[in-house]
Amino acid sequence: MERTDLGRIVAFSDGVMAVAITLLVLNIDIPDLPSARQDELEGKLFDLLPSLAAYALAFALVGRYWMIHHRFFERLRAFDGMLMALNLVFLALIALMPFTSELVDRYGDEPISAAVFGAALGIAALVHLAMARHALSGDLFHEHARRVPEPFAGAISLSLATIFLLSVPVAFVSTFLAQLMWVSAVLLRYPLRRLGG
Repeated sequence: MERTDLGRIVAFSDGVMAVAITLLVLNIDIPDLPSARQDELEGKLFDLLPSLAAYALAFALVGRYWMIHHRFFERLRAFDGMLMALNLVFLALIALMPFTSELVDRYGDEPISAAVFGAALGIAALVHLAMARHALSGDLFHEHARRVPEPFAGAISLSLATIFLLSVPVAFVSTFLAQLMWVSAVLLRYPLRRLGG
């Protein structure tokens, strides 16, 4: 059944993403030094650079997904049960980000940790693409939005899914190369948007 009270879905989605993006910082442990060894703080903070890098990447990626999701819901005029279910699956994958990013932070050299990270984001992109396709086929967009090429319904979502899902087998060859692929998903935003247009 078609419904139009989109505000509750948007508020819930924004809340889940906000919590996920906030929990990312909890993976960074503050150095615990006795007062006699506080001169070692600088070195301990330097040791946190990999954790900060994992946090920054995960933050950028969740932020990227939030922007795509936000643009998607801005253009909807209504929703149905299937779209709600797909949205919950998408949010469940985004809520995994604190777990997957900590996995990469702690076990960055282990292929399985990189594979889990890439798989979660790749599947999230596919689910979001499925949401867009369902909304298009179900006539859930505003008429003006149907005529505008958007990244959530085209090449960008597919490109994101491809990058992250390809990083899964790549991780078993080189975790560093898989991580470069994730960074490219952030850095290639504007070239991908031009491609999508």
